[in-house]
Amino acid sequence: MLQVLRTNLQRKDAQLILVLDEVDALLKKSGSTLIYDLTRFNDETMKTGTPVSVIMISQKDIFSEMETAALSTFKRSNTIILEKYTRDELYDIVRQRVGLAFHANTVLGESVDLIADIASEFGDARFSIELLWKAGMYADEKHAKQVIPEYVRAAKAETYSVVTETKLRLLGKHQLIALLSIAKRLQKDSVAYANTGEVEKTYAITCEEYNEEARAHTMFWNYLKEIEQAGFIKVKPSGKGQLGTSQLISLPDIPAEVLREKLECLLA
Repeated sequence: MLQVLRTNLQRKDAQLILVLDEVDALLKKSGSTLIYDLTRFNDETMKTGTPVSVIMISQKDIFSEMETAALSTFKRSNTIILEKYTRDELYDIVRQRVGLAFHANTVLGESVDLIADIASEFGDARFSIELLWKAGMYADEKHAKQVIPEYVRAAKAETYSVVTETKLRLLGKHQLIALLSIAKRLQKDSVAYANTGEVEKTYAITCEEYNEEARAHTMFWNYLKEIEQAGFIKVKPSGKGQLGTSQLISLPDIPAEVLREKLECLLA
């Protein structure tokens, strides 16, 4: 096969760029002989200087898998390390896929924001696209006209959720009430993010419902920090156009409606 390749390149006076994706699987199965042969492809019979150029892509360190002879043909300086995707890069990827896969105005901007925020924890573009796809499937099942943030939360819960009844039972009563207030706010407004100021107002009302005295502002903020550390919520700055120091709370791992039902059962 290498000889056939050489003959065709000579006849066309051409060069070949060969891209080997997930090359670690090839090295593990067959060793580095083929890689060595390809990088040593040039000889006096070839008119072009470097008839075959090899690009290898891998999620693992492949140099440890290569034999010394093959390794000597590569310059370590020719290695490009691609870091995990950032939140903004994931946002751009999801927006592009929305444009390709959905009708206009069927995916809310807040839903795209939420997907990017959730996937940024892992820096994984495939995961962000999977969330978008599953959220779209939920919208189809509900015969909805738009992909709302609640469907994104449902998609994340189906993929992997840290919200379990066992973990919820570890929270104190006021932490549970604070979390319930977030779920209520997100469900009522059908949004991806709840303003901390609005959540605190809902917290005070919810405390009355459970015959509890609402704690002061500082204590309420401590509850938010504790349930964020436990992995139930994400808190981020409100950004431009918002007054004061208010922040935005998202519920990335479970639909607000489902969480509300769980919490109301625990608090009953």
